Amino acid sequence: MKIENYPVLKALFPFICGILCCYLGNLPPQFGHFLFLITSIFCLFSVLLWPIRKLSMQWLHAFILFLGFFFAGATATNFRMQAVATEQSEELVSQNNTFLVRVMDHPVVRARSVKVVAEPFNDSLRSCPSLRRLLLYVQRSAASDSLQYGDVLALSTKFAPLEPPTNPDAFDNQRYMRRKGICYSGYVPEGAWQRVGNDVPNPLKDIAFQWQRKLSALFLQTGMSGAEYEIIKAILLGDDDTMEPDLKAAYASAGVSHVLCVSGMHVGVIFMILNFLLKPMDFFKSTRVVKAVLLLSSIWLYACITGLSPSVTRSATMFSFVTVGGLLRRNVNVFHSLLASLFILLALNPLLLFEVGFQLSYLAVFGIVTFQPMIADIYHCKTKVGNYFWELLSVSIAAQLSTFPISIFYFGQFPNYFILSNLSVISLSFIVMITGIGLLGLSFIPMVARGVATVLTFEIRIMNRIILFIEQLPGSVTHNIDYRMHQMLLLYLAIVLTLIAFQYQRKRMLLCAWAVMTLFAGTFALRKVGLLHQNEVVAYDVPHATALAFCYHQRGLMLSDSVLDFDHQSYKMAVQNHARRQHALWQFAAIDTNRLDLPFICKRGAALRYCDKTYYLLKKHCPVYAVESSLPVDYLVLCNSPTQSPEDVAAALHFRAVIADQSNGKFCIEKWRQWCNKNGVIFQCNR
Repeated sequence: MKIENYPVLKALFPFICGILCCYLGNLPPQFGHFLFLITSIFCLFSVLLWPIRKLSMQWLHAFILFLGFFFAGATATNFRMQAVATEQSEELVSQNNTFLVRVMDHPVVRARSVKVVAEPFNDSLRSCPSLRRLLLYVQRSAASDSLQYGDVLALSTKFAPLEPPTNPDAFDNQRYMRRKGICYSGYVPEGAWQRVGNDVPNPLKDIAFQWQRKLSALFLQTGMSGAEYEIIKAILLGDDDTMEPDLKAAYASAGVSHVLCVSGMHVGVIFMILNFLLKPMDFFKSTRVVKAVLLLSSIWLYACITGLSPSVTRSATMFSFVTVGGLLRRNVNVFHSLLASLFILLALNPLLLFEVGFQLSYLAVFGIVTFQPMIADIYHCKTKVGNYFWELLSVSIAAQLSTFPISIFYFGQFPNYFILSNLSVISLSFIVMITGIGLLGLSFIPMVARGVATVLTFEIRIMNRIILFIEQLPGSVTHNIDYRMHQMLLLYLAIVLTLIAFQYQRKRMLLCAWAVMTLFAGTFALRKVGLLHQNEVVAYDVPHATALAFCYHQRGLMLSDSVLDFDHQSYKMAVQNHARRQHALWQFAAIDTNRLDLPFICKRGAALRYCDKTYYLLKKHCPVYAVESSLPVDYLVLCNSPTQSPEDVAAALHFRAVIADQSNGKFCIEKWRQWCNKNGVIFQCNR
């Protein structure tokens, strides 16, 4: 692979560097106009110097183009990142209680509410960048279930800025939503809103949503239901919002969660079927143009129906290059198509670079294109069936090799039987796709459609049983793997160096790869040594519950009234990621345990001793009474809104700080906050 053969890479690399610098540097929105001015200046310089073709001036051309694309990436990112809560937006939100908004995306129905992304119709609100998109949670009802794209709503609610994460190492929903242009959210109860009209902002998007609903209804009409219906919706239409979380987790544990997401394989199947059906149009030039238009229209219509996810957009862009290249009778280079599609998508939305699905999609395809031919050449099977399975296996290994470092970085787990699951499930999912497309094509013949639906249901059940069987195998998943960004980059560097060593027979590169892996292992050892001397106490933000964690030299104790095992939903949401980062051996104990003796903690009743500090757990129905001399306590922990007044507690206990968690009500927290501020006592609360 020579860089000279891929001119788009010369623009893509500085463009990505500009995106990273602007995003990670967190430049203020006011800096955008300055960046745009610099970009324009460098573009002007590049145009003026273009006629000068002297060899000695080439470095200047390259330098100016690099800076031009660098500042172009920074400018595009800065304008996208302008959605940030400001004093102006806070004032506008506080002054308005009644809003007129328009639904800007497909509403997502949840257990108790309907999630809606909307834009305000008020001119004063639309002029503020941080209020151009609003997140609504409408209380679940028959009326809210019928909300559609483009509906205009009159509603009464209080919008609040999205909060940063309150738990250590937790998912940063505020930053994630900011990338989508959303800074404020609000809850709308039943009766506080009314549909006053419909004004579709994008007719093409509306058509895509209507087609998705119609195709989903066709599956229901043929008798499909339950998990099978949810899976075929996810595989063919990209709609997995209502799928059971346990089923999603099973697919993730088996390493085939990508099957449930519409990806390049799905677009490829659609392209293959349409290309085969339109094959007779290749004989004449005029019909070839019509065929290309039909292929492009169908691919992008399918991409719109499935929600324009990063993987689908990438695949649709690639197949568009293939279609246009075939029309022009030119060979299309796969690498060049990938790089060109990546540049186009980032130019349209540079913040896609930070989406996990976007990263995994491109890394998987780059890995397949790069590693798969090398892996396939290792062994040549003599039979067609054996060769098919070896090709499929090589594709799976190549995709896993290119994605496992970043996948572990984000999710902290690795599916150990990914080869077994991919060999069985991917082949079966391809059959499921073909059957599902056939079902949609034959839906106008009810009797035949019901028969095909029965076959499709049977295929999906087999696929689910295989997934559940693999998930239940011993050691199916390695959990709690943790490394940081620099360690992930070292791992990718080692993979690239190993690839170069084998492809170009360079022993030095192999030695460099070993050196990088040694450095990678050394960073783990250093981190382990650092954690061996780390002590911390964390009061986790768990809704309506107490969860106190004491971590001492990689041993941890969780004291809680509800989070008492690793499978508890609150543990997975609030604690798991931080616990994984600590590399600790955790155990659980109920907060009402009267006696607890561990090497690093001792508990007697409501008092406990940890690292020369005393903690007292003040609970609702367990008041503390004054004695002749108050008991010295370092930290007073409020649990479940204790009714005893701060004055009475202070008469019985002498404490330096008060800790309040989410198990306490707002009135209790405010009462203690005021008392602490008045008496000079430190008050800590995660609300």
